Amino acid sequence: MKSSVLILSFFVCSSLNAQKGNLNLSQWHVSDEIKGSDYHLIRKTKLYCFLSNDNDNIYIDIKVEDQGIQNRILKEGLTIWISMDGKEEKKMGVRFPVGSQNQAVHKKSDPSENNTNPNGKPVTPLSLANTIELIGFTNEQERHFPSENRDNFRGSVKCDEEGIFYYKMIMPIAKLPVRNSREGHGTMPFIFGIEYGSLPVNKPAENRGPAPSSVFHSHSSGAGASELYWINNVKLATSK
Repeated sequence: MKSSVLILSFFVCSSLNAQKGNLNLSQWHVSDEIKGSDYHLIRKTKLYCFLSNDNDNIYIDIKVEDQGIQNRILKEGLTIWISMDGKEEKKMGVRFPVGSQNQAVHKKSDPSENNTNPNGKPVTPLSLANTIELIGFTNEQERHFPSENRDNFRGSVKCDEEGIFYYKMIMPIAKLPVRNSREGHGTMPFIFGIEYGSLPVNKPAENRGPAPSSVFHSHSSGAGASELYWINNVKLATSK
């Protein structure tokens, strides 16, 4: 992808939703089938993402071509952090997948070795990507549940024939602490964080402090640690 494309807003389709005041504008959700041209590269990463919403849900679609990152997501997990306070805080998040190495259902350290599921097929990190964990949602009694459901947070992961990894997370807006804008048009902008790699499953990590002035940025915690990328000033679409 050319350098001129890399500086485009993370979520914005330039022909339809130009940035206004450094807002990252979500698109109205039309279909679960995302076109390749809809994805935009997150600057300084190897992740491509597309954000959309309707009146009921926020849809986060991520595309990963790098095999090393794919393996880390499947084995160590991925968390979507949500902050409505204008700060890069890891207080509320949705962890999916939780990571095959974090599931205490197999005795061996690598569940892909010498294990089969009930239908006789080999157990792999991809086949184990079927559980969602909620972090910091105080009003939700159930914190762990299957990723396939219609009345709660739900997610899916898959790899195509070319080895490209596709991630989808659907978040019910009613379960998020979104705030109406002061002007009465839609919701106030908020912040998303995308974190993959090693992370304690049972509790959120420390507060990272206030957001910087840039629209979005990335930083790494060091070799072997998790990778965390923040997307600031996300604004939901109000109509098609």
